[in-house]
Amino acid sequence: MTKNHPDISCHCHRGKNGHCFLQEQPCPVDARPLSKACRNGRVKVCKIGGSRKICAKMAHLGVMPGTEMELLCPRRGRQCMIKVNGGTLSLDEATADNIFVTTV
Repeated sequence: MTKNHPDISCHCHRGKNGHCFLQEQPCPVDARPLSKACRNGRVKVCKIGGSRKICAKMAHLGVMPGTEMELLCPRRGRQCMIKVNGGTLSLDEATADNIFVTTV
């Protein structure tokens, strides 16, 4: 029995820096890491960077390019909370640094 969900897979493409991302097109100019855009409101994911493990984890949780989500971030602290697909996730700063978003 495998750990991976059969309906979800991570299709990573290698970038110039060796990290994978889930989208071949570049992000818009106003895109920024989730950790830097962490304020209440709606955002849209344009790219997932980092290792294949991070890409696969985010895909399994439903955070993929094109996904809209709501940020529920505290004013202080290094964790971001997001609402996506009816659930709430708490992401550490390293993971949030690899999710690039734009405002909706």
